[in-house]
Amino acid sequence: MCEIDIHIYIIIIIMITAGCFGGYLNYLHNFDTAENDSVDNQAKKKYILLGIGAAILVPAFLKMISSGLIENKKNNIDYLIFAGFCLIAAIFSRRFINTIGERILEAVKKAEKTAQESKEKAESTQKELTSAKEKIEDVRLVVDLNNTQDEPYIQNNNQKDVLLELANSFVSKTSISDYSERLKLKAELGRKMGEIIVRNNLSKQALLLENKTEGLFLALAYSVQLKPNKGDDEILEEISKLATQLYTRYSILNAYDTLARRNFIKEDQIMYILNIINGFQKNADKALLSKIKDTTNILKIANPNLN
Repeated sequence: MCEIDIHIYIIIIIMITAGCFGGYLNYLHNFDTAENDSVDNQAKKKYILLGIGAAILVPAFLKMISSGLIENKKNNIDYLIFAGFCLIAAIFSRRFINTIGERILEAVKKAEKTAQESKEKAESTQKELTSAKEKIEDVRLVVDLNNTQDEPYIQNNNQKDVLLELANSFVSKTSISDYSERLKLKAELGRKMGEIIVRNNLSKQALLLENKTEGLFLALAYSVQLKPNKGDDEILEEISKLATQLYTRYSILNAYDTLARRNFIKEDQIMYILNIINGFQKNADKALLSKIKDTTNILKIANPNLN
């Protein structure tokens, strides 16, 4: 412990001494001075302080270049080399401080960019995993709905009220900070609302005329995925222009995939639909951009005349 303290004291003394001496040399010989600087005692103090400041930054510089120079507590030659670094930094204090400052700011920006990219990658992966799980649930529900498709449909006003209540409260219910939980909630609510529409044979067009909320847009997209019908592309076109949340747009693309695979989209409508979903690229994350590309390829396959 005593050895460490002595080493630190020596380093501090070297920085202050070399900083003072280097700053004074800079003042005397104008190694790194501004053209309009006056030569007086005030200027002398300024350059000495700049020299000390530059010398204090030398350990940061050594750390940035991964040098272990000051970590060796037994080699006295290293103290001399360190003193030389401090002296050079003090003599050219302005340029040294500016350079170190720029390097540190650059490193901070790079770290922030890396952290943001890592976050986006994690969110994209989470969305893909969630999407895969939800597709399994959707397939299970589709099978269940197909098994009961021969049962007569009865307009259930109570279920319609439940649907509208869920649609109206969708944004508030899914406004939570945890990303994975937020995706899970949106998927569960979307599937539940879509199931209500399908099981009760509710008119999609009538619902859209009555209620234009983000929750209902998601419900309609899910209802198309669960039970696609001819003419559903018109519903998707309408809600595509109105939907704002990335997850809703992602679900709309899934619905388009379903219609395309069932050949429920007319060839003369494909270019128009492609223009609509290309609009989803604005503010899109990586998962949505990837989905746009996949859906675009599916629609192009549906129309061989498109390149």
